[in-house]
Amino acid sequence: GSPVHLGCSAEGRPPPLLTWFRGPQVLREEPGAAALPLHLAQVSPQDSGTYTCVAENRHGRHNRSLELHVAYAPRPPVLNGTLWVLAGEQ
Repeated sequence: GSPVHLGCSAEGRPPPLLTWFRGPQVLREEPGAAALPLHLAQVSPQDSGTYTCVAENRHGRHNRSLELHVAYAPRPPVLNGTLWVLAGEQ
């Protein structure tokens, strides 16, 4: 449920096309941008996967990838009527 922010920046002449991929799927692209952030709001385990930023112009292509693993946060304990907690005890 937390947000994740990924950054990508590149310089080139001519300015590169920046593209974010998750696997083969294009998530976001911007021609001529110096930076292209990717914001994932309220991530879940379904957002796990390989994210790749590609910078490309007529002179070549460069990329960087990262693997995102999303796990559920620990659940609070469930208390029932048979549990006693004494003051000062953990």
